[in-house]
Amino acid sequence: MNWLNRLNGLRPKNLKGTWHLLRTYLVACLVFVAADCAFAADTGIKLNSNDGTTKFVVQDNAAATVFSADSKGNSYMVGYSSAAKYYGDGSTLTNVSTHTFKIGDSYGGGKIFWVDAAGRQVLIAATADQSTSIKWGNNTNATGANLDGIYAGKANTVIISTMQHAGSYAAQVCADYSVTVNGEYYDDWYLPSKTELGLLYAQRNVVGGFNTSWALYWSSTENVPDTTLAWFVVFYNGGSMGAGDKTTSVFVRCVRAGPSSAIGNLPTNAESVTDGGYLSSTQTFTGANAFQGVTAASATITGEARLSRSPVAAADTGIVLSAADFGKTITVNSSAAQTVTLPAVSAADIGATVTVVKLGAGRVAIQAAAATYIADSTAGGAIYNQAVGPVYASITLRLVTATQWMLVGGKGAWITQ
Repeated sequence: MNWLNRLNGLRPKNLKGTWHLLRTYLVACLVFVAADCAFAADTGIKLNSNDGTTKFVVQDNAAATVFSADSKGNSYMVGYSSAAKYYGDGSTLTNVSTHTFKIGDSYGGGKIFWVDAAGRQVLIAATADQSTSIKWGNNTNATGANLDGIYAGKANTVIISTMQHAGSYAAQVCADYSVTVNGEYYDDWYLPSKTELGLLYAQRNVVGGFNTSWALYWSSTENVPDTTLAWFVVFYNGGSMGAGDKTTSVFVRCVRAGPSSAIGNLPTNAESVTDGGYLSSTQTFTGANAFQGVTAASATITGEARLSRSPVAAADTGIVLSAADFGKTITVNSSAAQTVTLPAVSAADIGATVTVVKLGAGRVAIQAAAATYIADSTAGGAIYNQAVGPVYASITLRLVTATQWMLVGGKGAWITQ
């Protein structure tokens, strides 16, 4: 109350200096929230946007931020422990963190080039190009990888590698890419979408390692409606975008998203292999990596339903099968007598099936390998269909022990010997 008494006792000629003192005090209350001043109850602070781009900030005496709230409702707090400062977004305030998410940080196997408004999700770029001359795909066929936006590149990469199959092309290079940093293994990289590649161009100097002398970089976004083309970003003239023939060879820089979301019994901060690496036929896993099974109460699968189909192989003459033929349907054009010889088997082959379809009037015999049996046949015996009636017949055999084939389906009269 002393300052109020002094204010009431001041003469008019001192009023100007008094208001300067009062104004300074009020500013101090707003900036430092000192112990002897406070906001009135239900005080409102209005920020001039609603997208998280503006913040209300409280600082300490050293002008260091101790609390802030952005215009999207996210709050950020800084505390002190005996070890060091720690930061949090409300979910990790009990832990001492090594760093906060910000563009340019080395994190998750590369460098961060985008952070969401809440500061909880990031996009990470590899620190060097994965190729300096590689085509978008094996051919110019439409793949359906026309998605765009943040994280869209991951879905595009799966679509491209599925439709284009094996080969040396941009999406496959990213699907196969992996890196180990500080003993942590990352392999869920993908070819960025057009939007993601534009964001990466904007931070090219922060991430580093790009070729900016007449260089184009592939995105994973297919052009529409001319699907023989795909989008690229020009890194030497202001980041302009264009669409080029998919068989043109240009540069590639892979990206990944982090941190990963929780799935089943995997932790929320999982930064190990999630799914990307399993899509690649050429991927190899190295290092000390502990993979654990994912358990989930339920799973929802969307997409087109498909019937399970077995490969069909045709033979106009007798055929000798191998283990590569397990699960196939063998069609035998038997205008004359034919023999199908089964392969040698072991306990590792138990459960294998073979289906033979007879298409003709000639006799078809299925011959077992030495020391193996078909139903009640003798060792190395056979099972055959009568030469007449019916002309068309079929039989499915399943290996139920290391030496025994059983009949599990078919049509027509079959006789063992």
